[in-house]
Amino acid sequence: MIAVGPRTDSYAAGVSTLLFILVLALAVNAVNAVRPPATSLPALLRPPWLPSMLTSELAPLWALLLAVLTLLAWVLGVLDDPLGGVILWLAVLTGLLYVILVLRAIRAKASMLTALEGHVEVSSWPLDPAMVLLPLPYRIPRNVVRVEDLEYAEGLELDLYRSSTPVAGPAPALLHIHGGSWSGGDRRQQGRPLIHEMASRGWVVASADYPLTPAATFPEPVEGLHLAVHWLRANAADLGIDRSRIYVTGESAGGHLAAMVALTDGHPDWSLRSEGDAPIAGAATMYGVYDLLDRNGLRDPWPLVANELIKADRTESPESFMAGSPIDHVSSEAPAFLVVHGTHDSLVPIAESRAFVSALRAVSRNPCLFAAIPGASHSFDVVPSLRTQRVVTGVASFLDAHADVRGPADVEPA
Repeated sequence: MIAVGPRTDSYAAGVSTLLFILVLALAVNAVNAVRPPATSLPALLRPPWLPSMLTSELAPLWALLLAVLTLLAWVLGVLDDPLGGVILWLAVLTGLLYVILVLRAIRAKASMLTALEGHVEVSSWPLDPAMVLLPLPYRIPRNVVRVEDLEYAEGLELDLYRSSTPVAGPAPALLHIHGGSWSGGDRRQQGRPLIHEMASRGWVVASADYPLTPAATFPEPVEGLHLAVHWLRANAADLGIDRSRIYVTGESAGGHLAAMVALTDGHPDWSLRSEGDAPIAGAATMYGVYDLLDRNGLRDPWPLVANELIKADRTESPESFMAGSPIDHVSSEAPAFLVVHGTHDSLVPIAESRAFVSALRAVSRNPCLFAAIPGASHSFDVVPSLRTQRVVTGVASFLDAHADVRGPADVEPA
């Protein structure tokens, strides 16, 4: 202990109590992140997904904070107080939980390798430690440029991301669809680690708005996103993209919509694809919702699906819910899919993705790969964490391999 001057009993008690509360809060969040999602329990008894995600993905930072608080307790002499022993043991146990969280994150690479085995060879798994310790998901890398606020349909805009280095020949295009329960979200907030990675690999990435509920009703969000695909095809020459290599990605509600767009491209009522257009070439969806009817009772009966998205009663109009369910649009012509889901997602259980993958594999002539990510909660890829970087590398490798990407040309920008 380092002497810091005279101390009163009230001072010691106050400092001890404050440090105890802070360490206890870290411990509670660590337990919440480590424990299983317990999707069979009532919602109030499950691990809250947002604290779980923030704790899991930022575990190294929380561990650093825990170490600082423990050191501070020692410096201030708190460890000599009656509550000090409790603080110390609580810090040790919490530290062990953080180790478990980091080890789970490390296993993401093995999970992606298992999913890609036999289909994709990944030559390297780069890791940016600075992003792990100082996660800045919205910082655009220096090798990526963004063109903002391009109107692709009346009242709907998208941003384009592309490599600052010219690519050899027309580039493949990626339409990224943000999540947000169909009613919110932001095209500049979600999926940024993947968007930046694909742009740096030579892709042209469009991150698009779409009609949101409750103002919009299904199929308006899907129709809007089909307009974004149509815009990419119509402007392919000016954008420098290959209109035969258009892919879609999305997460959560965006995963649902990405799957719908990929599976309904060419739909006579929703899509503007002409007879001469190549279909959407592939999709990568993350922790999406694939059965709006929830026929297997895999998740909570969300009122927002019936009240805001479909605006119908599921028992009276089940066909409306089926029309909006990707699992009801699977066919032999489905494009290649990579489906990613976290094992610790308490909001949308991983069983949702497993059922969708099984349905796709039963009929599709194209590959459908599935990656179960250990310890990952809902929305984990918002943060460029250790886990996210591994998953992004796997998803990017899948898209690259399928699109036969050669990457940015070895020339200087004009």
